[in-house]
Amino acid sequence: MKSPTGRLVAGLLFSLLVVGAYAAYTLRSVSRMREVQTGIVDRNRKASLQLIRIQGDLNALALSMRDMLDNPDRYPLIAWRPPLERVKQNLEDAIAKESALAQGRREADQSAYLTSSFDEFWRTSARVFDLAQAGKDAEARRLVRDTLQPRQEALSSLVARLLSQNNDEQSRASGEVGGIYSNIERNAYWFLGLSMVLIALTGVGLIRSNRALFAHLAGLAEQRRELAQQLISTQESTFRAISRDLHDEFGQILTALGAMLRRADRHAPSPEFREQVHEAAAVVQGTLENIRGLSQSLQPVILDEQGLLPAVEWHLPVFERQTGIKVHYHAPARAIDIRSDRAIHVFRVLQEALNNVARHADVREVSVSLNIDDSWLRLAIEDAGKGLPEPIRPGVGLAAMRERAELIGGSLSVGRGEWGGTKVELLAPVEALTEVPVA
Repeated sequence: MKSPTGRLVAGLLFSLLVVGAYAAYTLRSVSRMREVQTGIVDRNRKASLQLIRIQGDLNALALSMRDMLDNPDRYPLIAWRPPLERVKQNLEDAIAKESALAQGRREADQSAYLTSSFDEFWRTSARVFDLAQAGKDAEARRLVRDTLQPRQEALSSLVARLLSQNNDEQSRASGEVGGIYSNIERNAYWFLGLSMVLIALTGVGLIRSNRALFAHLAGLAEQRRELAQQLISTQESTFRAISRDLHDEFGQILTALGAMLRRADRHAPSPEFREQVHEAAAVVQGTLENIRGLSQSLQPVILDEQGLLPAVEWHLPVFERQTGIKVHYHAPARAIDIRSDRAIHVFRVLQEALNNVARHADVREVSVSLNIDDSWLRLAIEDAGKGLPEPIRPGVGLAAMRERAELIGGSLSVGRGEWGGTKVELLAPVEALTEVPVA
């Protein structure tokens, strides 16, 4: 199988590239939108406020000039100079601020025309007051009527046009901002759609790769299961052959040797010789018993003849005699007829767990509990020893116990028990232990 890592990395890099490109585009669009809003809309708004201020001052000039011509309060013409000076200062300040805000956005000739028109207006105004100062009121009023008022009207019209231009430019900027918003929204939908497609394609690719990978793993697991079953079957055949050889050959040899020693005892020439014969007979008898016990452990005939529970009850005292470890056995309340080819796996798990206790736990007691109900068989072996090492490094024995548990459709758990030591628990379904094999 080819690993999907390369395709996944390529997909990840492409996704990052798309996300980066979209992020760059979005940031650039937002920057442009901010520039339009702050550089055009805000400045136009401030410039429009200054133009409105200029319009207000021009209207004040118009009212002042009307009062200068009508003179309802009989004020001398020269008395209007201070109010016009204040309006002039206010206008100059407003024009300066408006020119600074309009710089770069308005044609230079418009700004120059506005400035020159106001300069000409104020020069004419100064001439009016000079004539009034000289006592030429009639000529001064005529100059106001014929020159200042038309200039004021022209300036008002110019400021109105500039204000209209500002409004048009602000509308255009608002439209540009709206266009940027629309582009961002549209591209967001495109990006969302592309992301969904990429996610869908990646998901399909992952699903296909995972399905192929899991199918491959399932095949390997099935091969491993078949291999484990063959190995365990070979192991049992080997145990059976060794047990038969021990019983048939070594057992017969030791039995014959015991018979010869008994004959020699009857014809012993001296008490010293008879004592030596007795010692040799005791050794032969002990060896014969050990051979028989080993033969039974390798191939417990009692398991085939009487079943699992009698085999467990026979094995536990043998384990106590061989190791000196006291076994606290909790027998099941009920017995069931378990197939011998399945019961051997439960028995081997018990054997291996007890052997591990004898080799590694360094304890004088061990608890064995066997419970059987309508659905499950539970076998638990627990000690109060030093527990499992950290990290756990499973050996061949533990792996064999797990394989045997899987062969009968069960599971094996190994962990820390209530006594602080190690607890091995086998859980197997009763149905798998008692079902009749199909021919």
